[in-house]
Amino acid sequence: MVSNNFYLGLFLIYLVSLNSDAYRILVIAPFNSKSHSNMLETVGKALALKGHQVDVISHFEMKNPPKNYTTIINLDGSLKKAVNTWTLEMVEHFRHADLVPTLVKGFGNNLCELMALDKMQKFIKNPPNNPPYDLVIVEAFAANCFFGFGHVLKVPVVIVSAVTEIVWFDEILGNPMSNAYSVKFETKNFQIVTFWDRVKNHFWTHYKNYRFFKYTEEKQTIAMEKYLSSDVPNIREIEKKAALYLTNAHQSFFGIKPQIPAVVQIAGIQIELSETKMTPELKVWMDESTDGVVYFSLGSMVIIEDFPKEILLGIYGAFEKLAPIRFLIKIVNKEKLPPGLPKNVMTMSWIPQIPVLKHKNIKVFMTHGGLNSVQEGLYFAVPMIGFPLFADQLLNVRLLSDKNVAYEMDYKDINEKSLNNALLAVLHDPKYREATKRESQLFRDRPMSATDTAVFWIEYIIRNGANSLRSPSMDMPWWKAELVDVYVFFFISIILISCSVYFVLRKIVCLFCRMFNLSSQNHRKND
Repeated sequence: MVSNNFYLGLFLIYLVSLNSDAYRILVIAPFNSKSHSNMLETVGKALALKGHQVDVISHFEMKNPPKNYTTIINLDGSLKKAVNTWTLEMVEHFRHADLVPTLVKGFGNNLCELMALDKMQKFIKNPPNNPPYDLVIVEAFAANCFFGFGHVLKVPVVIVSAVTEIVWFDEILGNPMSNAYSVKFETKNFQIVTFWDRVKNHFWTHYKNYRFFKYTEEKQTIAMEKYLSSDVPNIREIEKKAALYLTNAHQSFFGIKPQIPAVVQIAGIQIELSETKMTPELKVWMDESTDGVVYFSLGSMVIIEDFPKEILLGIYGAFEKLAPIRFLIKIVNKEKLPPGLPKNVMTMSWIPQIPVLKHKNIKVFMTHGGLNSVQEGLYFAVPMIGFPLFADQLLNVRLLSDKNVAYEMDYKDINEKSLNNALLAVLHDPKYREATKRESQLFRDRPMSATDTAVFWIEYIIRNGANSLRSPSMDMPWWKAELVDVYVFFFISIILISCSVYFVLRKIVCLFCRMFNLSSQNHRKND
């Protein structure tokens, strides 16, 4: 008779076989922005839900993570806090600053120093080996030194962008830049129509890339050699080993452009995997708001209560005029608001944005234009009023405004009259609701969900190797990839051919002239 232990053994073997394709993956989110970290951690969560073991290095710990999702190093406190700390003075500085040095200084070279922390050094010198890692996922922004973890662990590197495609990663991965028509927030060229638009877009794209590579090469290479390994290659070589680039973009939002297989768009993944819920009190308030709700938030960094008093009072006046419509505002510190908050306004220090935007009574979303926010508004077909503050927010709002999904305003122009006009337009002009429904359908309509897309291509890289999607242009300078030498060859060839034809025709004409002259002379002699 077969013992129970035998059947137990068979059952355990069966369980192991079910999970034989599970991998161990390291996710590194070095930037202490909540929205940026959320993008990487959501990708990690998607992998954990598929059965993979996911270890995370981040400034934030996920609430209620999957059982095989573990924050192994919490970086909280190692950098100056960015959540709910940005004042208008900081916004204005960043808005008008030179983009590349600001990014590299604030969110690039300095982040490489996180590798010097004791807990990071312990991990780098003694990484887990039971089982070892199969892949590293790192943020694609300005701190490319963290790509070096792939070299140390001898595994492929997948990079994830919390924003749309960034120009220097197009060059790194050999992705077509499409400067003739592809808008980019780095070049501040939000529309490409004329010849000079194309000239400026093409020039500034390459100039931004040149400066980024110049400012990061020495310092980030030194940081990798110092903190990761003495035999680590130059940062430019490390970047070329990126196997896959997941971007927070979608063609319905940013437009059509050619892309290599290693660039995969996964916009909306944070919506699909969100588990946030409204508090019972907020749900009751939303359900009772049958005349409609306008939701106002400036994201996780900028605080509304720092706005000038005259702007806040203008907001009060516009909101009060539209009663009984209700307004829900994210305010971190209500005590800093001027007195006179209208009765139809509710404030909260933290608001579960996705369930609020999903609610049937929501009518308008007033937003700063952060990419996750506008995607969430678009996903649930909520028309928007956009107050872009800095960086990609200006492009995000401009694109939605051009499609009649959003009403664009400069926050400096907010007063009771201007805001009231904007609210009345978005609330009552059917073009905003109709356009938003149309664009929402385009944003949602995909062959696979963003979650399944991300998981499939990450697993594909693990199965098939880091070079399985590698573009040949990764090993070419930009002027070769964009056929500059070929165009020069064609131009010179045309010049040479034209010159040759000219000289041949000139010789023929001269010959005919001589023959004609000779014939004329002979004719005169005969006469």
